[in-house]
Amino acid sequence: MKNRKIKRILSANRQPMGEHQMYQPLPNHEFNSIDPFLLVHHHGPHKFAPYNQGLPFGPHPHRGFETLTFIYSGEIEHADSQGHTSAIAPGGVQWMTAGRGIVHSENIPQHLRENGGEMEIIQLWMNLPKKLKMTPPAYQGLQAENIPVAFSEDGLVETQIISGNFKDLIGPAKSLTNLQVLNVKANKGGKETYIIPDSSNILFYVLHGEVKVNGKLAIDHQLVEFVNSGETIEIETSAKSRFILASGEPLNEPVVSQGPFVMNNTTEILQAMRDYQMGKMGVM
Repeated sequence: MKNRKIKRILSANRQPMGEHQMYQPLPNHEFNSIDPFLLVHHHGPHKFAPYNQGLPFGPHPHRGFETLTFIYSGEIEHADSQGHTSAIAPGGVQWMTAGRGIVHSENIPQHLRENGGEMEIIQLWMNLPKKLKMTPPAYQGLQAENIPVAFSEDGLVETQIISGNFKDLIGPAKSLTNLQVLNVKANKGGKETYIIPDSSNILFYVLHGEVKVNGKLAIDHQLVEFVNSGETIEIETSAKSRFILASGEPLNEPVVSQGPFVMNNTTEILQAMRDYQMGKMGVM
């Protein structure tokens, strides 16, 4: 097997979001998506003061895709129009299938709004193919203890398998599109190798640290863009690091998006707006 070739490494845009800073590696000024991955929002790390307003993510709709929220510090409460509620602690994830439509909210819990505290999260948007865009909505809330972890031979790299499989461990999240999603933290000097089919597209984002990826250095808030040639991803860390490695087969379908709706054409977007206004996605 040969190493996957790197096309370029891009730094995320920084944007204000309520009281905190958000980094957006995807979409960026070079391209809109890495099919089927649509968007990456990295919130924090941020320290909320006591009696803060929390996150600005009150009830809002989605249709046509899935969201995955990684919690690194703090705690995130989820509630939606299907009746799902959960509070996920650091190391856990929230995987929501919007499908034909759902209304949801995300916020830090009351005790963090009253007392303050640290928060760092990432939200990833993952597209659904046309045949699954109107699938029933669903929610999977997974705490850290529910997610298996694989260690590198040197013991310095810890790979959390959220979906898909790695080193004979299977992630508990059910992906409708067979995505492999790995959440990785590593100490200085750690080495690990990942094998990904060259037909799959790869999302590789470094939250913090210094990670050599197939010989090229990526640092804080950088996205690595690969070409579809080669199957091996070799990483080596020169500092304590965290990164996300997700992969999946491209859908190769038209993408038309308007705010929280991602469909295949404008007519479907207009229908989504009407359905939301008529309460067909539920209410909160």
